[in-house]
Amino acid sequence: MILINPYYDRAKKLGIFARYVPLSVPMGIGALAGYLLQQGKQVKILDEHLALITAEVLDDCIRDISEPYIFGISCVSAGIGRGYALAKIIKTKYPDSKVIMGGIHPTVLPQEALDTGFVDIVVRGEGEQIMDILYGMLKAGQDYSRLEGISFRDDAGHIVHNAPAKLPDINSLPPFPYHLFAEHKEKYDLGFAISSRGCPYNCIFCSQRAINGRLYRYMPPEKIIDGLDLLINKYEQARVNFHDDNFVVNKERTKRLCELICSRNLHKKAGFGCQTRGDAIDRDVLSYLKAANFTAIDIGFETASERLMALLNKGEKVQDNIKAAKLLQAFGFQISTAFILGLPTETREERWQAYRLAKELKLNYVRFNNATPYPGTRLYEIAKEENGLNIEENWSNLNACGTLIDGPFSKTKLAYVPATTTERELRKDILRINLFFSLNPRRVFGLLFRGGAPGWMVFPKRWYFSPKEWYCLAKLGFNVAAAFLSSLLP
Repeated sequence: MILINPYYDRAKKLGIFARYVPLSVPMGIGALAGYLLQQGKQVKILDEHLALITAEVLDDCIRDISEPYIFGISCVSAGIGRGYALAKIIKTKYPDSKVIMGGIHPTVLPQEALDTGFVDIVVRGEGEQIMDILYGMLKAGQDYSRLEGISFRDDAGHIVHNAPAKLPDINSLPPFPYHLFAEHKEKYDLGFAISSRGCPYNCIFCSQRAINGRLYRYMPPEKIIDGLDLLINKYEQARVNFHDDNFVVNKERTKRLCELICSRNLHKKAGFGCQTRGDAIDRDVLSYLKAANFTAIDIGFETASERLMALLNKGEKVQDNIKAAKLLQAFGFQISTAFILGLPTETREERWQAYRLAKELKLNYVRFNNATPYPGTRLYEIAKEENGLNIEENWSNLNACGTLIDGPFSKTKLAYVPATTTERELRKDILRINLFFSLNPRRVFGLLFRGGAPGWMVFPKRWYFSPKEWYCLAKLGFNVAAAFLSSLLP
């Protein structure tokens, strides 16, 4: 099976910051490849963030593979346009091949994928076991029409959505196959890990529920530690960031993992970061995280308004996040967070309330994102109900950082503008708030000389000895200054 991670334009999505945002290994496709390899299947990975797929690349890839050729394309909304384009290229070049699409976007909108005419099957949800069974059926020419967890067109052309498949036992899955990506470690940042799947909460802005509902499953610490040992001792990663939706759901598991990190002396060789909720943090778990050399914690503030926090359905309060931030600072952690601006019914005062809270708490790294209605979320439904949904072709404007990247005069429409403001006003406020907060000498110095913002913005070591980096930073500074001045215009 040929697994494809479609290209999406990082320069467009991240703008002038793209150079300094690490390229993570494709965790979803990697996990799928690892499972298929464990089951004895032949697997190849094509990641378009390393090289674009051409006819020659495809010909070379299938050279030692028997027909029917099976292609699996994994797509988030940001890359769905390229995913559909690749499906067309593949089906045009190899009409008898089977194109399977999976990932969050096709899971939520399987009919959209099938309506392209170039996608044969959509795998919905977590795909390891489904893809393994489907691969065997396709190779053997067997009927797959009763397989759970897939959508397809039947012989009459009707779209069929089979019942959801049972989620796999997370403890039966093999370790993440870092070796498949290690030869490109000059381009990839290998220092990412996932130790759990799912989140028991139901925030209106998160599309992850489409993959695994609200079921939270976690790997035992004894299994996680072996992967960390590999990353740190074999692949020489000085920092590992956990990509779990919520790392501290099970505190006893978290504490046991920290004990294992210390027992293997990994805390002396690498630093760690994770994401969690404010209401999950207490002194006990922080003492374990601190001892294991977790240095940066990402908590989602989202808003400074208790009214809006209730609307977000997070099940926590702004005061929980404030308490957590003060506790994290007392323990000496760096705090990375994000606020969401442009929420339904939000007032301008509530937007600036978020800025004042971030400034008052002296948070280390903050992104003020524009509310983005991803398909499959309650926010998406609210945007439709308000007639405030503005989706461009192939979902190309679903970008939570779009305002910061594009500036106040962008011709690209925001995907959602609440009825309580205008797009122009919202863009200017988000841009001003980001720049007012970030253009602080202490924060700029921290970004440049203390390793950047852990997990999402990193500067090369000893960058100040590189004339090219000085040029790139000067260009970045000029663009930021221009955006800042433009945001002050009436």
